[in-house]
Amino acid sequence: MTTGSLRWAGVRRAIPPLPQLLGWTATVGALCFLVRGLVYLDSWSYAMVWPAVAPQLVALLMAPRRQWPVYLAAFAAIQIIPARFALGLSPEIGVLSTLTAVVFAAVMLHSDQEWVSGRSDSLRSWQRFLFYGVLLAPVLASPIGVAGLAVNGEVGTEPRALAFAAMAWYLTEAVGIAFLVPLMLRWRHYARRHTWREVAWFTTMTAVTVGLCAASATKSSFVLVFLTGLPALLVLIRSGIASAFAEMAIGSALVLGSTFAGYGPFAASLDDSGQAMISAQVFVLGAFTMVVLVAAALEDRERLVALDDASHKAYELIAELTGDVVILVDAAGNVLHRASEGHEILDIPDGPITKERWLDHVHPDDRAARADFPASDPGASAPFRVRRTDGSWGWYVLHSRRTADGLTAAIMRDVTLERQVQDSLTDMANTDPLTGLANRRGLDQRAAEIWCRAGQDGEQVTALFIDIDHFKSFNDLYGHQAGDECLRHIAEVLSHLADPSVCVAARYGGEEFAVVLSGCDDASGFAKGLVRAIRSLAIPHGGADAGTVTISVGVATLRPWRLTEADPDTAVRELLDRADKALYAAKSEGRNAISIYRDGAVLLGE
Repeated sequence: MTTGSLRWAGVRRAIPPLPQLLGWTATVGALCFLVRGLVYLDSWSYAMVWPAVAPQLVALLMAPRRQWPVYLAAFAAIQIIPARFALGLSPEIGVLSTLTAVVFAAVMLHSDQEWVSGRSDSLRSWQRFLFYGVLLAPVLASPIGVAGLAVNGEVGTEPRALAFAAMAWYLTEAVGIAFLVPLMLRWRHYARRHTWREVAWFTTMTAVTVGLCAASATKSSFVLVFLTGLPALLVLIRSGIASAFAEMAIGSALVLGSTFAGYGPFAASLDDSGQAMISAQVFVLGAFTMVVLVAAALEDRERLVALDDASHKAYELIAELTGDVVILVDAAGNVLHRASEGHEILDIPDGPITKERWLDHVHPDDRAARADFPASDPGASAPFRVRRTDGSWGWYVLHSRRTADGLTAAIMRDVTLERQVQDSLTDMANTDPLTGLANRRGLDQRAAEIWCRAGQDGEQVTALFIDIDHFKSFNDLYGHQAGDECLRHIAEVLSHLADPSVCVAARYGGEEFAVVLSGCDDASGFAKGLVRAIRSLAIPHGGADAGTVTISVGVATLRPWRLTEADPDTAVRELLDRADKALYAAKSEGRNAISIYRDGAVLLGE
């Protein structure tokens, strides 16, 4: 992939999907014009709620951070341009205030995607939302918003008027974030199919909420308005936190709406409509905080109870599946008795079984080591494989103690997982993480095994050292990610050169690779075939004469029967050293070449 295509791919990832971008932008624009239409009806209507802040925050929380600039630009444009040209307003400072709250809250909350996606409703997550989203974000934004009101002459510049406007601005955005963001983030809960009992319960509680709000508005009773939070708690207990949010939103909308219309205890007790609205907003925010904290605490408690229950069940299951079997064995190795019930690893009957039947369950490669049990010294045995009841092989360790009368008590413990972890760690230690080939350590180990087997079979051993030509310039031209991809392509070719039982390919370091194989009668032809395979990849390389990626190869061959006194590690090091010298010769001749080492000289190939 070229640098240009990589750059274009990065640009495309930074652009949100068009339907989502248009949908969020249209939602923000519609809500802005809805509230601004109310501003013309009542000068304090902006203090009720600013709902447009919620979809902006939700859009950022649900999108990758690289897409935020596009969203923010679209949100700013939809709030500023139509307001200027259609309504003759200058909302730039107010928009900056809202975007400040949105960006701050999104930065602080975006990392908790478990909460954003609705997979977690932990108390800690909701506390973060209340602190950063409902409290700090509007607090940081309100001075900017008040500055915009002062510049536009909508409020006076005396300290009392500014403080009052700051409080109103804060509550406007805080209410919008508190009630609408949870509803939007939990929309999947409302979209799913509900039982008729859930629908009936929610409908009943909604009717109770409406009734309490209507009664509090007509009677101007603070007791009744406080009781409007009770249905939300009942819905929370029966239907969960998402339904409680919906019930809270309904009740809060009725309380704020009646206060805005001049009804209810807040409007009746305060002559100033702005102060009445602020009091109502403080009340609904307090009620919201209470319900959220109670809901999150209940969620945490239920999660802990479920986790505790699952832990007990898991413990019982693990105890059943541990695989520990206690047996009693006589001096001849016959199993006399199974001393404990539990998971049946072996098909051991209730009565005695002979040693031969016991050994039938042991892997053939490990049977000889187990044949002298229990005559061998008691203690922990070396791991060995045992056939399970499902036909698979598991790794086990036998812990035994001998009694004074010659009997042996033994516990066979399952160590399959430990063995798998050990094998996995060994593979990781011997494998190059980028290419998946062996690293130097893995090469030394496998090459020594191949050398020993070749000596037994009378085969010669060949080593190839491979270097990618002008790889530094490749990285400079196309970038290190493209360089890594190039290494992986070449590694893929090397990994399929021959049967893994007679061949090992390794990344020796940087752009250098090494191959050790046995039974290759034509080392030169093998190297030429490798060169052709790399060329056929046709990886573009503008810094190479051929225009594509090429390699230089050094080849050396040794015959194990001629080095009988050398240990395998020393012999392999000598073989690789000769191939390295041949590679140096190929590179000194201008690269894109093959050289073959001969005793006393390095002969250059094509």
